[in-house]
Amino acid sequence: MAVNIYHRPLIPLLISLMTGILCGLFLPGYSLWAYLFTASCFVFLLIKIVRKKSAVFLPIILFIFLGYLSIQPWFCNKVSPSHISYYADGVPLNISGQVTESPEIKNNRLSFVVLVQKAEDNGKIIPVSGKIKVNATKSIPDISAGDKVTFQSKIRSLRNFNNPGAFDYKTYMLFKGISGTAYIAGDKIGIEEKDKNIKGRWLIENVRKKFSVFIDESVPAREAGVLKALIIGDQNSISKQIREDFNRTGTSHVLSISGLHVGIVATVSFLFFKTILSYFNFFLWKAWTKKGAAILSLIPVIIYGLLAGMPPSTQRAVVMVSVFLLSFFVERDQDAINTLAVAALLILAVHPPSLFMISFQLSFISVFFIVLGMNYTLYRKNKKDEVDKGWLPGLRRKVTAFFLVSLFATIGTLPVVMYYFNRISLVGLAANCIAVPLIGFAVVSAGLLSFALHPLSIVLSVWLIKADSVILEFALEILKYFAQLPFSAVKTVTPSVFEIVLYYLFLFTVFVFLKRIIINKETEKTGSVFESIMSRAPFIALIILIIAGYADLWHWLDKRFFHKDLRVTSVDVGQGTSSLLELPGGYNVLVDGGGFSDNDMFDVGENIIAPFLWKKKINTVDLLVLSHTDSDHLNGLLYIADNFNVKEIWSNGEAADSLGYKNFLEIIKKKNIKMQIFEDIKKGRAINGVMFKILYPEADFMEKTEKWRKGDNSSLVLKTVFGTKSFLFTGDIKARGEADIIKVAGGLLKSTVIVVPHHGSKTSSTQEFIDQVDPKIAIISAGWKNRYKFPNPLVLDRYKQKMCEIYRTDENGAVLMSTDGIELMIKPTVIDSKS
Repeated sequence: MAVNIYHRPLIPLLISLMTGILCGLFLPGYSLWAYLFTASCFVFLLIKIVRKKSAVFLPIILFIFLGYLSIQPWFCNKVSPSHISYYADGVPLNISGQVTESPEIKNNRLSFVVLVQKAEDNGKIIPVSGKIKVNATKSIPDISAGDKVTFQSKIRSLRNFNNPGAFDYKTYMLFKGISGTAYIAGDKIGIEEKDKNIKGRWLIENVRKKFSVFIDESVPAREAGVLKALIIGDQNSISKQIREDFNRTGTSHVLSISGLHVGIVATVSFLFFKTILSYFNFFLWKAWTKKGAAILSLIPVIIYGLLAGMPPSTQRAVVMVSVFLLSFFVERDQDAINTLAVAALLILAVHPPSLFMISFQLSFISVFFIVLGMNYTLYRKNKKDEVDKGWLPGLRRKVTAFFLVSLFATIGTLPVVMYYFNRISLVGLAANCIAVPLIGFAVVSAGLLSFALHPLSIVLSVWLIKADSVILEFALEILKYFAQLPFSAVKTVTPSVFEIVLYYLFLFTVFVFLKRIIINKETEKTGSVFESIMSRAPFIALIILIIAGYADLWHWLDKRFFHKDLRVTSVDVGQGTSSLLELPGGYNVLVDGGGFSDNDMFDVGENIIAPFLWKKKINTVDLLVLSHTDSDHLNGLLYIADNFNVKEIWSNGEAADSLGYKNFLEIIKKKNIKMQIFEDIKKGRAINGVMFKILYPEADFMEKTEKWRKGDNSSLVLKTVFGTKSFLFTGDIKARGEADIIKVAGGLLKSTVIVVPHHGSKTSSTQEFIDQVDPKIAIISAGWKNRYKFPNPLVLDRYKQKMCEIYRTDENGAVLMSTDGIELMIKPTVIDSKS
């Protein structure tokens, strides 16, 4: 038993450590018990060793508890009284601190992390500690890692959008050691002298800046942006279109310095140094050509990491590749999977939250499946058969190997890519076969050679970087061609954790099944009855997994299309409004989409609404309803209209002179979405047993001249009725509009649930309106601690006096409601708003 478990001894220990880290994430706060069990495991393990007895499971249990304890410091609430988190959501402070890493520029916004060193409040100096993320807009200053900066701002605490299955932004930031955020104008940031105590870092940043300028001056802007990303890890100059081309072709990993790039540098360096050392008899006699080449290859690997700025993803890549290089010193056949486990253990021991980082997951999963695939398929056998049969079989073998590497990396990372990015590229395999050799090998190698030559010969360096840009231009044009193909990429729903596990079990079983076939063909011998049964085990496992897959498929089909209840979710979109209606039979309606004033700063549709829909396996929205054109109702719909299968749109037809509305109309035209005429939808419609009725505005409202009728007061007011239960969606209608709708709709306003007008503003929800609606449930969609101070206390009191149950998205997160037409079930995402 022990031999089987510890055939690769580090694998079970790594799995145990990761299990412990996962337990620490979902069940934090039991450190004392974990310490007791850890100590007990140590004692029992020592006893077993002294008595020379087997201790098969003790190391596994020990590593589980070690993993649990390793992640607990990131959830510890016991921080110093001077920690910056204690000053969050308070008054503005004059803050001084040091930039800890290279800033990022995206959509005209500069983001950087500051290690706060002191703060000042009304002349009082406060010694503080901790990291915050600063976002600067407008005039963007020239800031580098190591700079000391000063600015005045409020510190905002970390806050999630509390929707079912949503991205845990707060935990993500805590894993990066960041405890708050600040938003300021770029011209309000003061830059002091750099810290002379970190001269090495200052020197590296200076070198990176100079080479960045050199690239900008030597090659066209498009190629310069990509070259800077590949050589010095600066992605700030990559255009949005280039990013989209790489995303659609499944080659976006090429733009970020990771295991691929560091591995290529290590491979080229290793082959170079091995060739050089082979000319020296000393290394040949000692059989040190590979060992010497491995040691020497560490130098360019580390230099490349430093040149890239050593962000966390590059650090992990450098560690992983360094472990593989050092494995050449092991005096036996290398085991790539065990070596991979060593690298993973080292990274997780130093920084346990790495387990939850996308770059860590993609890097190790891709390498694992490349190794597994090459070992468990016919390639290994074919490689043995073709040795010493001339250059043509050798070339064929190398081409086959390259194709299989891309294939196994793609297959291995597929569900993870779907989970995080909701997109798969149908041309990814072909595109990677071009991008990796041209950009990964040729462009990166030539770029780094240009960097190495730069201090020696500017002329040679310029010539080489220009030649490099020509190769890159050719590669970019090919990727552009692939990206423009209509079938190049498709959006996908989000796979569940169960489905991801099922996929990997299926994939692993297929590999084992193929290996058994190869072994049986090579040995051609029959074994015992037990061996015969075990040989069929992979086939039996495949059958079981396929059955489980069908069961999961039917589960989601039943949940999506065969349910008979009406489900309404008031989505937490911050300061805005959005509601999803899931009708019997799978018909989906999205009423408003929330949104910020500038989608380039933060796109609610892309980052909140779309992931929420994809997790529900929704990629078709049958009906979009836009109450009015304010950005906090409209802008989140742009991404949905552009990236989902939207069949029709309802609105009041009132236009707006805003960029968001213009883009909305362009998307409708481009996607050929049916825009219903307002007069037609006023008649109402029954859809799958649910009645939709437009109560306001009147069909001829645009012909009326009163100014108060425009904007918020022209909000489309929608009532849906299912059985005895009804829902009223009111947009941003104000007091004058409420008075008018009482005259127009009268008794039709009475509803079980009301989405409170204008986020609970004091300009809405008059007593007369509330009395007419007579709701049992009031849903208020507002941003947490928003600057408008919504909802207004007077409005809350009016609904309380009406004996309404009140739910707020700023406190309760998304509010989920379901009804069979008789009973109404309500489930807020956050039950205790203080937690």
